[in-house]
Amino acid sequence: MTSSPRSGVDSGVHERIRQQEVVAELGQQALRTDDLGQLMHDATVAVAETLDSEYATVLELCPSGDEVVLRQGVGWRDGLAGSATVPADRDTHAGYTLRSEQPIIVDDLRTEGRFSGSELLTSRGVVSGISVVIGSVEEPCGVLETHTTDRREFDEHDANFVQSIANVLASAIENEVAHSRLREIHGRITNGILALNENWEFTHVNQQAETILGRSADELLGTNIWETFPEVTGTEFEARYREAMANQESVSFEAYYPTLDTWFEEHVYPSETGLSVYFRDVTEQKQIEAELEEIYGRISDAFFALDEEWRFTHLNERAHELINPKGRSLTGKNMWTEFPDAAERKFKSQYERAMYEQETVSFEEYYPEPLNTWFEVRAYPSETGLSVYFRDVSDRKEREAEHAAMVRELQESEERLRLALKAGEMGTWELDLQTENAPIRSPQHDRIFGYEEPLEDWNFKTFLEHVHPNDREEVTRRFEDAFEAGKWEFECRIKRVDGEQRVIAAQGEFYFDSEGEPVRAVGVVQDVTDRHERERKLERLVEQLEESNQRLEQFAYAASHDLQEPLRMVSSYLQLLERRYAGELDEDAEEFLEFAVDGADRMREMIDGLLEYSRVDTQGDPFEPVDLDATLDETLENLQVKIEENEAEITVEALPRVHGDESQLQQLFQNLLSNALEYSGDEPPRIHVEADRRGPNWRLSVHDEGIGIDPDDHDRVFEVFQRLHSREEHSGTGIGLALCQRIVERHGGRIWVESEPDAGTTFSFTLPAIDS
Repeated sequence: MTSSPRSGVDSGVHERIRQQEVVAELGQQALRTDDLGQLMHDATVAVAETLDSEYATVLELCPSGDEVVLRQGVGWRDGLAGSATVPADRDTHAGYTLRSEQPIIVDDLRTEGRFSGSELLTSRGVVSGISVVIGSVEEPCGVLETHTTDRREFDEHDANFVQSIANVLASAIENEVAHSRLREIHGRITNGILALNENWEFTHVNQQAETILGRSADELLGTNIWETFPEVTGTEFEARYREAMANQESVSFEAYYPTLDTWFEEHVYPSETGLSVYFRDVTEQKQIEAELEEIYGRISDAFFALDEEWRFTHLNERAHELINPKGRSLTGKNMWTEFPDAAERKFKSQYERAMYEQETVSFEEYYPEPLNTWFEVRAYPSETGLSVYFRDVSDRKEREAEHAAMVRELQESEERLRLALKAGEMGTWELDLQTENAPIRSPQHDRIFGYEEPLEDWNFKTFLEHVHPNDREEVTRRFEDAFEAGKWEFECRIKRVDGEQRVIAAQGEFYFDSEGEPVRAVGVVQDVTDRHERERKLERLVEQLEESNQRLEQFAYAASHDLQEPLRMVSSYLQLLERRYAGELDEDAEEFLEFAVDGADRMREMIDGLLEYSRVDTQGDPFEPVDLDATLDETLENLQVKIEENEAEITVEALPRVHGDESQLQQLFQNLLSNALEYSGDEPPRIHVEADRRGPNWRLSVHDEGIGIDPDDHDRVFEVFQRLHSREEHSGTGIGLALCQRIVERHGGRIWVESEPDAGTTFSFTLPAIDS
């Protein structure tokens, strides 16, 4: 049976994916290891295995540049690595590769006309192969090559794969060079340390300080610094040391010491008992800085001048090299006409800013074809135009882009690890948005969808096929929205391969290229069916509880309402007895009758309170904007008689508008103010009402200077029929504050009390604000 074209395409795709994985694995190894030789060996093994070739070799360019040495390889006999050399002349295979910016593909070395094959290859019957330069043509490090002894038609993808491996090696070599230079620099950085007491006598000198100063510790310890080094007296060293000691503040400085012909960088740290001085020889650094200043002074920036009509009036030679390589005559020409792409980029807006606002501007911008160059620009305005200095910073920008790409790759790797660690029982996956394939998935991912063995192919279409038909449109929309937001999180129903319906939670994020286009998605999925079932049971319990509460409220209302009639009858007959037999009953009988009437009245008040308490949620008015200033004014009018009787002083700050039930809020104020009047103590009541904004709510407070409440009773005061005082001391039913709490909770707020005995009381509550 012949394979279908589709299977050939799939095979090619798998080969590309495998090659990408190999490059990624070597890239990660390059970041982790400092063994360059092992990395080169592993690279040759990976190339040979991936391309199924007999030989793979890293040839290192010798310092002389005229030959390369076989550094690492696969297929060669022991002893060749590190000793075998190959000429690197222009007409040799290695030399031709070193001078080529593109990979070299050899179909048949025996008939190759571009260069001659080395004896190392021809003696072993090599026929076909690929070779690429490691590094750049300007600064090559060597050659990476792979060969077969049978004729093979390597394609562009294979060549790009070898080039990618060479790029990983080049980066590793560059990093090794940088680290070696850093180690060399660190090796030269050593600090001298000395300590002085308050009498300026040496108390400690480390070995490096002995070397720098040319004196041993035995010579210095216990001696006075100004006597031992009299040439320091009157110099910056003495001034800064004495400054640190006097002010008890650390100082840092650089100064020249003529006796040793040395520049020192010093950090001086004072204490109550003396000074600690850390210093190092920075003479070489100073010399390097001087050399750099001289070099920078010889660097000439490109320059051109523009008049107020944007016409070129002058260009120096360097400017012609960078922006006018064809040697056109630009003097007198309009810049935007000669360089139209500049008008579409930052150049025009920045130059106009400099020209019209007469201020210096500095910026970096890219100019496309035919220049293909990043420029660093400084523009200085004058009354007659602009002076523009600029330089080519393309190499730096390329290095920055490469660094950013490496950082991004590292961040992406760390993110994958973070998601994997977080996942636990979750399934992880990555989706290539160019191909819509998800080649990287955890085994748990496929098991969630009912596959015991991972599927060979998985893409976004496969995922959508498992999504419940009624959820597909919403899931697709969520992913489309995530292209803008960068992240997604949702739950949906799926149908497993065995037909079972489950619920999953999915979350993840997109990664974007330098142009802001999404190129990859990383995410996790989790089976949350059991959690959904628990939530459904909880919802049913809540519904049952709400129904039970509603029935209880209906019962309380009915019981309170039905008790009214027999209570009225009892009260009526008691009052009838009191009127009919007035004067005929003895003193005890009249007292008993008075107790019965008073008890019936209190019972009626309690039933009325209970009735009102049960109606807060069921009989309340719909919420609407309420002006609390007006509400409180009406409340104060209702309490006017009681206020005057108690000679109360009530102060009120401006109150806000809130969203609520006006009649219930009036009841709330009335209960709180009545409490403040009732429990004021022996002095006339002093009551203050205020409000302050707390986020989406207002906090309102009613403060009095009365008898206060013990902290242990703060929660009890809001319970139904709870009284803290006897009826002989204070009247009331014990339901007023419970009613206040019920009203506040209906409005989505909370109420609390702050009080101490004999220190007054503040009742505070929150209500939803109405934003203006």
